[in-house]
Amino acid sequence: MNEEIEDTVTDPVDKLLQEKKPASTGRGLAVLALLLALIAAAATGWLWWQKYSTADDGATQQDTLAALQVQQEGLVRSVASLESQLDAVESPVGAGEFARLGERLAVVERKIVALQGQSSEDQASVSAVQGSVRSIAQRLSTVESGLTSVAAKSQNSSVELEIAEIDFLLRAANERLQLFSDPQAADLALQAADVQLEALNDPLFLSVHQRITAAHQALASVPHIDRVQLSARFTEMQSSIPKLPFRGEDEVAPEPEAPVDSGWWDSLTDTLSSLVTIRRRAPEDESLLSLEDKDYLRQGLWLQLESARLALMRNDAGVYVSSLQRVDSTLVQFFENETPAVRSLMREVASMKQTEIAPEMPDISAPWTQLRQLRDSRRLLQAVPATENTEAAE
Repeated sequence: MNEEIEDTVTDPVDKLLQEKKPASTGRGLAVLALLLALIAAAATGWLWWQKYSTADDGATQQDTLAALQVQQEGLVRSVASLESQLDAVESPVGAGEFARLGERLAVVERKIVALQGQSSEDQASVSAVQGSVRSIAQRLSTVESGLTSVAAKSQNSSVELEIAEIDFLLRAANERLQLFSDPQAADLALQAADVQLEALNDPLFLSVHQRITAAHQALASVPHIDRVQLSARFTEMQSSIPKLPFRGEDEVAPEPEAPVDSGWWDSLTDTLSSLVTIRRRAPEDESLLSLEDKDYLRQGLWLQLESARLALMRNDAGVYVSSLQRVDSTLVQFFENETPAVRSLMREVASMKQTEIAPEMPDISAPWTQLRQLRDSRRLLQAVPATENTEAAE
């Protein structure tokens, strides 16, 4: 477009106009100079006449005449130079030629206006294309940030799964200890969580490993309670209740075992004799208990031991101790304390009382709390770069 404008400027018509303008301007200057020379000559003549009329002597007149002659010669030379300049001026341009030049100038002006309008349209199109390019660049930046975040999530999915497993194990250890008072199961869950943490191999969770070690030490100080063995001891005590003698009667002797090589009649007799027990009671002795009362006391003693067993399973120390105390008081009040069977049962009850079934459990929730805090901070750190990329794209 600039080249076309430059071509229009170098048109021959413009050259002709540029060549003719100085000529017309020089002619006007020559006419003006001629008029000034004539005015100067008239003024010089007037001054000479004044001096001539007012001169007193002939010497002054001669000097004045000589000066006027010099000035006249200078004027003649000026007029001659002006005439030569006038002769050098070319003939003026005709009206038809000026009309043709005006038409060509109008055509050139219209072309210039058309070129300017086209350049404006081209500039608007370029601006629109630049806006579209900027919009596409912003969309590409947004897509790149989204792909980056998706890639980061896919890379960290396995890590998040391992952290979730560690979180479950730590929570299970805490619940097992606080709800069921089972330090052994809690310690096993802590060991599994520690193994998973070492496999993760992330220095960010080093503090969690330290707190798991401290929880291991706290659980090691808790006294071990073998509830299975204690339950078995309660079963043995309950099985010895039918053999306990009451006050005022002898200890029930153990039934003789039938020989292995005895016949079928002897075996049948032994079986029937074990089902029937004959006890003699003097009618005048009212201090002895009836068969119904004895059976009621034996069942009550069995239920008291069973209540202590259930309290052991529930870690209820209060019910456990109170049940054993009722067993002890029942033995002292209704059974013959001097017999070996009753003494053995009383010693077993006293030993069971000394057993602490509900020791104070330590707090092992620190590893779980620390892991949750670090996991939340890790998620925040992963979310910050994605937010910065989105803001930069906008």
